[in-house]
Amino acid sequence: ISGCGMTNSATFRSMSAAYREVVESYSNDNILINIVRASQKMPISFLDIPSIQGQGNVSVGAGLGATVYGADPGSFGGFFQSWSGATGMANYMPNVSLSVNGGYSFTQSSLDNATFMKPFLSPIMPEIVGYLASNQAAPKSVLYSLVIDSIDIVKPNREIYSTFVNDPKRADYSNFQSALYILVSAGLTVEPSVLKMPMSPEMDEATMRASLGMFTAALAAGVVADEIPVPPGRPKKYRLVRMIPEWRLCLNKVNAQSLFGNALSEEMYCKQAFQARAVSRSAQELTKMLAGNEGSPASSPKNSTVNIKLRSTENVFSFLGEIISMQYAADPKFVTIFDPQVLDFDPNAKASDFPSVPLFVVHKDKRVANSLNSLSYRGSTYTISDDRESFTKDVMVLLSQMLTLNKIAGSIPPSPAVLVR
Repeated sequence: ISGCGMTNSATFRSMSAAYREVVESYSNDNILINIVRASQKMPISFLDIPSIQGQGNVSVGAGLGATVYGADPGSFGGFFQSWSGATGMANYMPNVSLSVNGGYSFTQSSLDNATFMKPFLSPIMPEIVGYLASNQAAPKSVLYSLVIDSIDIVKPNREIYSTFVNDPKRADYSNFQSALYILVSAGLTVEPSVLKMPMSPEMDEATMRASLGMFTAALAAGVVADEIPVPPGRPKKYRLVRMIPEWRLCLNKVNAQSLFGNALSEEMYCKQAFQARAVSRSAQELTKMLAGNEGSPASSPKNSTVNIKLRSTENVFSFLGEIISMQYAADPKFVTIFDPQVLDFDPNAKASDFPSVPLFVVHKDKRVANSLNSLSYRGSTYTISDDRESFTKDVMVLLSQMLTLNKIAGSIPPSPAVLVR
């Protein structure tokens, strides 16, 4: 009797698990390779998987074969009787077969098209910053270090008092970081608001009621009748307005006033009520230190505003590419980030208790024991570590979410560029 060979069964669960691992590595490669490209001033290009198909089949077979040596195989007695009168011989060969196979085929498309590139090259919308900040994927100082391009202190007459640029190659980069830490301690956040766009002239109450029938289509399209404030005793006035949602960067009023006093305009404060947190002593000391420096946020004129310019997603990759190029320059430098919010739970703590850590670290041509992702590009190997000694993993999560929010309808072509089986 011949034995059966063992066949590994390919179940749907194991195939799905393998697919998840491949897609995770595919996504990380996509991000890391473009950061490396940006560090070498090469074009950025993204790929995506618009569709995935799986197939598999199982076939089972069984049989019995026999070879008989007997005097008379046609009769029952002769079947067991040999030519010499001894017991006959027979070989019985049962066989069982099991065949399992399965696999995936997927399409790979390029995102080098106008539908994807327009939002990718445009400044990041404040609402996207709000989404990224609300999920707490990374400290706010890390998120804002990626998405903020510059901070302007603007006088009441709209004249720029001072500017802090988020460029690690500048000699005054530490001033930008100090300004950023103060704003984070002041509760810098994003809140939704509603902008009322007038859609009709002013009307009295009688005209408004008489015209409601004509406004049916407009009211169904999101236009509402808004009452216009008038002095007491005057007839009421109305106007049709379209409610347009918008997002804006603002500061927690309680925390901001504890740092800036009354230097900032009321328009800088959030309209919504946010829970005030104790401002860390380090932020207070930093504010006092900057108060003696001309052009610092703490020394801004009264009723000033803070104008924050946001980067595009493409600029975020370029920023991280600069950080990598600085790490491997003749005089290596690392961009480090401090999270001032960790001190909010203990106002008596010192900043020195929580030292700054690198924002993003990539190891070039270096063996890393615990690597998160590794790839080769133009003859060199680039690896990121799976550790908490830097904010590298937090940055990867934020970049993945930014790219996902850039993939609007139509950005991934329906027809594949490459079909992989």
